Amino acid sequence: MKVLLTGASGLIGRAVRAALQASGHHVVAVSRHGDAPCDLLDPAAVDTLLTRERPDGLIHLAWHAGAQDRWTSPANLDWMAATLHLAQGFARNGGQAAVCAGSCAEYDWSLAELSEDSPLRPATLYGAAKAGTGLALCKADLGIALAWARIFFVHGPGEPRGRLLGDLIAGLKAKEVVECTDGLQERDFLQVSDLARALVVLLEQRFSGPVNVASGAAIPVRDLISEVARQLDGSDLIRLGARPRPASDPARLAADVTRLAATGFQPQLDLSAGVAATLAGECP
Repeated sequence: MKVLLTGASGLIGRAVRAALQASGHHVVAVSRHGDAPCDLLDPAAVDTLLTRERPDGLIHLAWHAGAQDRWTSPANLDWMAATLHLAQGFARNGGQAAVCAGSCAEYDWSLAELSEDSPLRPATLYGAAKAGTGLALCKADLGIALAWARIFFVHGPGEPRGRLLGDLIAGLKAKEVVECTDGLQERDFLQVSDLARALVVLLEQRFSGPVNVASGAAIPVRDLISEVARQLDGSDLIRLGARPRPASDPARLAADVTRLAATGFQPQLDLSAGVAATLAGECP
């Protein structure tokens, strides 16, 4: 399958490209400096790209990636429009199956257990833009299979500063004391190579509709912090409980992965192996 991959240079995109190639697909990697440079916010440029490449498959990961203003930036609205335009153009140019990246931020986080049928009540502009885009695409009759992948929490090589693991790894490698919250909040983490395999499975099986993409096992955040510290020989540098946990921080966010599991996908990496893969700087 000829697959157009947007966001190809990002944390998830790099892993998805490797997974697609490992499965024998021809990848057209789209980023500002990728195989097929394209400004996805320019509708004319997108139309030209799709007319030229005419891909069979699409994995759309690109979105506003600002670490500091991701949740609030008006750019989320631009990417909402860009995603709708891209999906429609993909369908018009002979596309068959698409997987678009949604987010667990679409959900009502006052609920601890989240299935695809849980209420969508986003607390941020980012979550609202993702939710609106996903609802529109899943209701649209574009004549293609379109999976809306609500991705939960992911980690992988090249974690940027401003994210939990990026700051944690940088601090531990610098032999600095790292102050954390109590870490008792529970989250569902998936290593990026497993996430990439899940997205490829959804594409290959021509899955349609919303689907949670997660491990199915929520763990205390402190377990992840402690495992990273152990593997970096920095357990003595961690200060759990040194920082207050925001009152708005949910105690538990757990994903129901029944729909994903029905595709046959199962994560390959447990917590220890996943952290090792992230720290090694490469996907297994």
